[in-house]
Amino acid sequence: MEYLNREWFFGQLDKRGHSLRDLAKHLKLDPSAVSRMFSGARKMRIDEAEKIARFLSVPVEDVMQNAGVDVGDRAITRLLLTTTIGVTGKMTKIDPRELPSAVIARAQAAIGLEHRGRAVAAQVLATKGPLSLWDDAVVLFTETSAIEPSAVGVLSIATLRDGSQVLCYLERARKTGEAIIRRANGEQTEVALLSAAPVLVVLP
Repeated sequence: MEYLNREWFFGQLDKRGHSLRDLAKHLKLDPSAVSRMFSGARKMRIDEAEKIARFLSVPVEDVMQNAGVDVGDRAITRLLLTTTIGVTGKMTKIDPRELPSAVIARAQAAIGLEHRGRAVAAQVLATKGPLSLWDDAVVLFTETSAIEPSAVGVLSIATLRDGSQVLCYLERARKTGEAIIRRANGEQTEVALLSAAPVLVVLP
């Protein structure tokens, strides 16, 4: 599509009771800049398309297609559920299976372009304990063989030297693998890590 489908965008705004000014505020742009975008005088950027998708609660592909932005290989077409997360935060590998398209659409709007095609999913199965608030939630992360610096100080997926994986808060980690994690029950533990990656998003 080489043109912007103005009617589609205004229809989506009307359907949700939003105005162009509301959208401009969400985008942190001047309303005149958004007006120029929707008149075709200014090309929509991909990061703006993602923010608009979140605002309208629609798949980012729909926004990009109706904005005349080439989706190319930037869209998530598949997202595999590879593990489950139990009551203690311990992860169990399962036969990978594709997630429903509705979950993929939400993931598309929630994670950045740099993680597209690399993200995998885990499902929380915890009817009791601290993780019960997230029971049935989908946790997105990227698989890695290193201790990512961005994993320190945030909720992360850690692979321990014994091969087990756990959802935890990574408090501190050395390049040599020695680390301190806080488990789901709040317990602080010293562990030896093989790898760690930050959680990208939790989809309730």
